[in-house]
Order: sequence, then structure tokens, then C-alpha cells
Amino acid sequence: MNNIIEIAGEARILSITRGFLKIKNGDTETDIPLDSIFAIVVTAREATYTNSFMRTLCEVGIPFIICGDNFHPAGILLPTIGHTRQMEIQQNQIAASLPLKKNIWAAVVREKIRNQAAVLNLYGKKNNLSAMAAKVLSGDTGNAEAIAARAYFPALFGKNFIRNVKENGMNSYLNYGYAVIRAAIARLVVGAGLNPSFGIHHCNKLDAFCLVDDLMEPFRPVVDAEVYKIFEGKDDGRELDSLSKKILATLLHREIHNGTGHSSLLMVMQRYVWSFALSIKEKKCSMKFNKYLVTKDA
Repeated sequence: MNNIIEIAGEARILSITRGFLKIKNGDTETDIPLDSIFAIVVTAREATYTNSFMRTLCEVGIPFIICGDNFHPAGILLPTIGHTRQMEIQQNQIAASLPLKKNIWAAVVREKIRNQAAVLNLYGKKNNLSAMAAKVLSGDTGNAEAIAARAYFPALFGKNFIRNVKENGMNSYLNYGYAVIRAAIARLVVGAGLNPSFGIHHCNKLDAFCLVDDLMEPFRPVVDAEVYKIFEGKDDGRELDSLSKKILATLLHREIHNGTGHSSLLMVMQRYVWSFALSIKEKKCSMKFNKYLVTKDA
């Protein structure tokens, strides 16, 4: 169960019959086994589906991501129950102390900046992000994440680049890649019995996925590195094409060195989410990061 299915063409009719996702386009039908699907991403403006279709996706645990303008996610549908011990796990979330959440968030930010530094190093860009990562304070009270971002994006994509979800070119590619990462983390969070709304840093009352947005941060640089490779470092404003979508969607299957062997990026993410659940259970930060996310071999 590891395929990201995108519904991109207009006038597609979606349904589920006997364990298969059916995509109807005029007189043509495509059948895809549900047990081969990790998530469904809808970028088409005129796809049609029923409440029964949505309910079945929830029952089998497949996230349904609706993208708005420029491939930026507008919403995600997830099941309400993902683990037999969900109540106990979510009680651990609620009971987590503020110092613990600040320590975990500092660790997450530190790892994100380290991975950003790894991307810049990979492409020969001078930077001091590794030193910045070492200085992240509890809760990131020094706002190192934002300071690093202001240095990172221009260093990687050029001094005129501005990260803007509404812009085309590299920005639309980043939007799509981040949507894939967000969907994966969302599914793993729910599968671990965690409540995606209870964040450790993000706390937007209108965001039902605060925890997802917290935990996905260290994986954004994986997308950044791939987008840089696609564009060969120069934003030419091109539109997001089907081949690039496929490349970004299959990042989840990329084999990552884990210290002793190799695991898929998706498995790395799963261990990471489990380490968060263990951290709040044991009331101490024991997050498991993978220092090989961004390498020449990846």
C-alpha cells in the first residue's frame, strides 16, 4: 500500500466497488486495488465523488487530499480511529507538559535546519546553517527556524527566489512535494493513534493538522533537494508536469541509508512518528531522526 494516486484530469467520476478504486472518464474506466493505494490527491477542479466513496476511504484508512490553487493542499480527509489504543495515546498527548513539547519542537527544528544545511552542502552552496542548528533553544524561542529559512531559500534557489505558495515555477513544485510529505505524515500520525490536531508548536485553531505540520518539517528539505535537481538550480517558471509529479510522489519510496542498511523514506517517517508517540508516553524527548535523508546517493 504505497502508491500516491493523483486525480488530475477533469470530469473524472470516482467510486469504489469490490475493493477497487474506479476512475471513470467518459467511456473509459480504470480500476486500482485499494490495498495498493497510500493516498489519493485530487488536483482536478471537476472530479465527482459521493459520500459513500468518502466513507469507504475513511474505513480503509486512505487519506484524501484536495488541492487548491497551485497545488497547495486545501484539505485532508482522514479516519477518526487509527489505533486500538487511541484513547490512551491521545491522553498522553493531552497530558504532555509544555517543557516536553518545547524540547521536542527544538529537536524537530534542529533537525530541519541540519537537513537544510545538508541540501546546501550537497549542491555546493556556502552556508552556516549547521552552526545555527546547534544554537536552537528550547521551544525555538530564538526563532531559528524562520532565520534559517530566510538564509536557506535564497542560497539554494537564488537571491531573487521568494517562497510563496501562490507563485508558479519552483513554488508549485514545492507545494506538490510538500503535499505528498504532509499526506504521508498525516496517515502515519493517525495510524499511530495520535490526534493530528494536537500540535506541539503549531496551534492554529482553524488547522486540524497542527501535529502533522509540526512533524513534517524535517522532511521538507528532501523535497527542496529534488526540486533543485529538476530545475537544475534555475527557476524558469515552468508549469508542474506529470513526469515531475511522479518523481515527487515516488520520493516516499526512495531508499535511505539507516546506519546499518537501507529503508524507504516512508519507513523512516514511520519510525520517526513512532518515536514521537514514545516520547510523549515516556515523558522525555527520544525522537529518532535519520541523518542520511539528504545525501548524494539519495
